Amino acid sequence: MRVLITGGMGVIGAEATRKFVVEGHRPVVYARHRDERLIRDIIDKVDVELGDINDSMRLADIIKKYTVTHIVHAAGFISALSTANPPLSIQVNVMGTVNVLEAARQLGIQRIVYTSAKGVYGAFVGEYGYPTYKPVTEDYPKNPVRIYDSAKLMAEQTCFYYHTAFGLDTVILRFASTFGPGKTERHGKMGITSQIIEAPAKGRPFHLAQGGDEKDDFIYNKDSALGIYLATITGNLKQRAFNIGTGIGVTLNDFSRVLRRHFPNADIEIGPGLNFLGSAHPMAAVYDIGRARSELGYKPQYDLESAIADYLESMSRLDL
Repeated sequence: MRVLITGGMGVIGAEATRKFVVEGHRPVVYARHRDERLIRDIIDKVDVELGDINDSMRLADIIKKYTVTHIVHAAGFISALSTANPPLSIQVNVMGTVNVLEAARQLGIQRIVYTSAKGVYGAFVGEYGYPTYKPVTEDYPKNPVRIYDSAKLMAEQTCFYYHTAFGLDTVILRFASTFGPGKTERHGKMGITSQIIEAPAKGRPFHLAQGGDEKDDFIYNKDSALGIYLATITGNLKQRAFNIGTGIGVTLNDFSRVLRRHFPNADIEIGPGLNFLGSAHPMAAVYDIGRARSELGYKPQYDLESAIADYLESMSRLDL
């Protein structure tokens, strides 16, 4: 197997790159810009190629150059930037995905794993929101609110089409609320869980006016990468879309509690209530991950305490 990872130096893509290296593979990282900070310690174990997913000729040349057999499509135009530039969001997140799928169809790729997002579900209301948090299955209605999430759903539907129309083996992963090194800088205010970890680690205060009582399913990106790896290698799948999370709801106050074990004098203040992201719609939910458990053999490896400990170690190791 030779895997190409689009966006393989991004926040999730970098951990996927690392996971494939750990499992004995030499992935091809395809990215618009060369930013090695999240994979600097394994850079000699990967092949890096610069290119845009909207450049179909370049993409095809790289697939042929390395005799790629599998693609993890993790490149995208993130949510905050998408809100500011909807046309570019559609161009990158939808048409870029079409280019990847078309290259895969023409060049005989065995499987594509597409990294989607929980935003395709839209608002989590009624028994699926506060205070009951009934676990959300993959059949929950898809009603995205933001342009980024709408683009992700359009890309999902295109993956489904290529599977049914052309027999292209596609797998879609919808991640819960992710956190991991690099998200504070690259994802702005959406990286609150990274901010709450990185602030005390760097001797800075963390103050948030509201949201300490809201539960959400927070997945550490090494578990995101585990889901990606298993979705790439597992055969004979009955389903095409999988929730990848922890299946457990925790609060920002839980983050604070764990962090104080590492930094007893940390200046962390989180106000009560819900909606820590200040969103116009309820975004917090807990995933049902039963489908991923049964078909992919997926089982989260990190609870909150071990995830935060690994996060802090990674910051030190990568000099972030």
